[in-house]
Amino acid sequence: MAAEAQATAAGGLAGEMEVEAYRRLFPLAFLERHLRESVRPDARRPAEARPTTVALAAVSSAHGSALVRLGDTAMLASIKLEVMSPSGEAPDEGSIAVEFHMPPICSPLVRPGRPAEVAPVISKNLEDILMRYIVPCCCSIRHVPCPLTEWAYHCAFHVYNLHFA
Repeated sequence: MAAEAQATAAGGLAGEMEVEAYRRLFPLAFLERHLRESVRPDARRPAEARPTTVALAAVSSAHGSALVRLGDTAMLASIKLEVMSPSGEAPDEGSIAVEFHMPPICSPLVRPGRPAEVAPVISKNLEDILMRYIVPCCCSIRHVPCPLTEWAYHCAFHVYNLHFA
């Protein structure tokens, strides 16, 4: 009985290795087969979402943050507010700076020592979305006159791993 269980366990491992080898060698055929059977490689139906969890206040040093998990993919977003002097170009307006960081742990495409090439593109897309949809209806970012100095709010968004979710 024990020998039979060991053989089954070994066969299961060999089967898993064969499936993984097939997936890596023939990725398109692997996915097409699953589509024909209306099941995803992780056994979910096409309309079924991955398990999702959200943890708020995940970064204690940020003014706002969230850790979001979609299946095996995790994303971390944080917001840091700073009081700054307004720019000379637009002294009556506040500013939003969007910074997207993708450390090497997020993707095999990113190498240590160099920023991800996609980071500026994602930063710009996030900034466009914020300025078009979020800021007009939800935020009041403007300078506040003060006898000693002038102030503006600066908001930096740090988003990790968003591109791969």
